[in-house]
Amino acid sequence: MDEVLRIAIIGDYNFAYNSHNATNQALQHVEEVLDQPLNFYWLNEKECCEQNEDFYDNYDGIIIAPGPYRQPFYFNSIITRLLEKNVPVLGTGDCFKLLVETYFSQKGYDLGREKIISENLIEGNQFTGVNLEKLTDEFEKIYLNKSTVEYSSSRYSILPQYSDFLTEDFEICARNQYFDPEILKSKNHDFFLFTMFCPQVLSTSDMPHPIFTYFVKSVRRIFDIKASTS
Repeated sequence: MDEVLRIAIIGDYNFAYNSHNATNQALQHVEEVLDQPLNFYWLNEKECCEQNEDFYDNYDGIIIAPGPYRQPFYFNSIITRLLEKNVPVLGTGDCFKLLVETYFSQKGYDLGREKIISENLIEGNQFTGVNLEKLTDEFEKIYLNKSTVEYSSSRYSILPQYSDFLTEDFEICARNQYFDPEILKSKNHDFFLFTMFCPQVLSTSDMPHPIFTYFVKSVRRIFDIKASTS
């Protein structure tokens, strides 16, 4: 049996939110299909920020769950630290906006004066469909046996000129039908992937969502590399 992988899920868990329950279930689906034991732990954003610098090294992978978040301002520090760590990261849903804001804030933009990304264009806690378009070759393969229709309770619009600036450090792996980025992957990290949609809500025990499978496989790969060099 493979060694158990430890996954931290950062967010304010609420059993009433479908996306939160679906996050747990998606990991369980992958665990069963890959026969890869997983232990996962929910931690809120304040708990993560108050830990020491070695905190993230105690986990083999990190998921940033969809919101809402009680204290979203902590994510600037969390995302900044995760970009510096050699630990696989998967963010889904509302945290996509937090990533964009953190990135441009680090670049020296005044987010109070420059409206780079919109507020949520979806009202309430409802899910709407988005069509993934302009997939990179990598994600064409990932979606080979999967519909490119996804569901999300968050949709943010990025001004086109700022969307282009993102490509300095991120690969835009897919866009939606409104031409906004839907999947961002860091060019400077082993695995740092954010989706505006919530892939977990379409995961099933027979067919785990391929993005969650991709994440767990990457966690395993990097775990093995670390183990072989330690």
